Amino acid sequence: MNLSTIDLTVLISLLVATVLIGMYFGRSKKSSISEYFLGGRSLPWYIAGISMVATTFAADTPLAVTELVGQYGISGNWLWWNLLAGGMLTTVFFARLWRRSGLTTEVEFIEFRYSGRPAALLRGFKAVYLGAFMNVLIMGWVNVAMITLLQGFFGLTYNEAFLWTGAALLGVVVYVSFSGLKGVVYTDVFQFLLAMAGSIALAIYVLDAPEVGGVAGLKAALPEETFKFLPSIGGEASSEGSYQITLASFLAFFGMVWWTSWYPGAEPGGGGYSAQRMLATKDERSSFLASALFQIGHYAVRPWPWILVALSAIALYGSKGNPAEDMPRFITYEMLAGEADFEPMNEVQEAEYLTWSQSWAEVYGAQLPQAVKYNQDYRFGYIFIMRDFLPQGLLGMLLASFFAAYMSTMSTQLNWGASYLINDGYLRFINPHAPKKTSLYISKLTTLILAIMGLLVTSFMDSIAGVWQFIMECGAGLGLVLILRWYWWRINAWTEIAATVAPFVGYALAHSVLDWAFPNSFFFTVGFTTVAWIATMYLTNPTPTYTLVEFYKTVQPGGAWKPVEMRMDPSEKIEAPSTLKLFVYWILGIGIVYGALFAVGALILH
Repeated sequence: MNLSTIDLTVLISLLVATVLIGMYFGRSKKSSISEYFLGGRSLPWYIAGISMVATTFAADTPLAVTELVGQYGISGNWLWWNLLAGGMLTTVFFARLWRRSGLTTEVEFIEFRYSGRPAALLRGFKAVYLGAFMNVLIMGWVNVAMITLLQGFFGLTYNEAFLWTGAALLGVVVYVSFSGLKGVVYTDVFQFLLAMAGSIALAIYVLDAPEVGGVAGLKAALPEETFKFLPSIGGEASSEGSYQITLASFLAFFGMVWWTSWYPGAEPGGGGYSAQRMLATKDERSSFLASALFQIGHYAVRPWPWILVALSAIALYGSKGNPAEDMPRFITYEMLAGEADFEPMNEVQEAEYLTWSQSWAEVYGAQLPQAVKYNQDYRFGYIFIMRDFLPQGLLGMLLASFFAAYMSTMSTQLNWGASYLINDGYLRFINPHAPKKTSLYISKLTTLILAIMGLLVTSFMDSIAGVWQFIMECGAGLGLVLILRWYWWRINAWTEIAATVAPFVGYALAHSVLDWAFPNSFFFTVGFTTVAWIATMYLTNPTPTYTLVEFYKTVQPGGAWKPVEMRMDPSEKIEAPSTLKLFVYWILGIGIVYGALFAVGALILH
């Protein structure tokens, strides 16, 4: 598809504006690593909170929601809505503690809470594992999503889409390198507002289309189960159009994943870019409010425009049957869409094709090619609606919003990954006394290297759907240690090392030896890891008292710290917040966000 001059002008103007905003807000001189990676710890809570929401809005996010709704209905979103419990746990129990710690990165916490060689080993390992390996893997996935979007929308070849994605990433590297976190977060705000405006505009235009007929038209075209907010729990797997979850999977997803597994963007106890944003806020109150805003925006507000578009895609391309099911094998979507020539057909094939095309053309008319592709891959429903229902100008804006979503995620990944490699790698182990100028130069160089590594990984990556389940299972059991290390004095560095390594062993045993699949493999890995870290904890010495006392005095977490309190001077003892009170706030917070989620949905679909 060729963009009009108006759309192309809007697209380029908004992308240039993105880079200029990043450069403008990051123009102040960076006098330290803290200034570069934490913006001088001066972020307002609403800027930090919106930045968190923007970071989780990648180019593939609306497409993923479209796929879930196309396959399972609205309730399919519980595959990610269930993570709210872990997010609200971070808000209520940990947001203030992270800011109170005064650290620069999440990984620096390790030598703040533990001490000795085990702590140094764990910090160095996590700096490289999270900052380089895991970070590059995430960037590769986001790049693949952007390339897929460009291919589907414009009909570009892989190489052409790769070059466009690389050009967008180059723009990100420019403003991230020169502006640091402050430029990143203020650009995030602009990108998020742009992305949401585009999503809302798309939802309005497609609902107003005669082919859809508004919410009333959706209700008339789609079965009732498509609109259910809650999944059904039973003994069978999901059927098309409804989300039915087995009891075992329900226990895994809703009862365990959010607190047992380390997963990028949903770390139990906070971590990653969310910890970076909380550490960068002005004070503890701002840290709490930023995290709370993220939970509300991420779960209750942001998904509804995408859900409306996804429902419209079902009505337009899937509600009248599946033409891909009986399509002749010698026919492809590209042929039907005019993107490829038809292969020569014999008489039998020609008759088969005519019979098929005539019968389905009566059902879908000119939208038959889109219906074929949609039923092969639900994600394309969002792309087709963008292409076919937006007027000139708005199409350019929505495309810019996709680039903005991509750039927002990548800018965070680059700045966050570089912070680990510099603060917890280079400055800790290689050159602790590096001059500020040298440290900042190395930080910028590291940002560029990470971007190049992300592109290189992308070129070898077709799809990593299996990798995400691997990541979730290979962090199974670690999450509880990441929570307890704040609230129980007995957790030591060896405990966290065991909890980090054991899931890989458990995963290998479950899949290679026992030949178990998810969720049974997940349950086994959690159990194996839990036994491993508990045994390790009691077989090794506690963290030295002076380290524990210093941590407890600084962070004041509350919880099981009685032996440490007994070693403190009575005048230094702290009145910690009631854990029971925090638990009540946590339950209330979950209820408020889910209530807002359902209220917004009910209001829209009324």
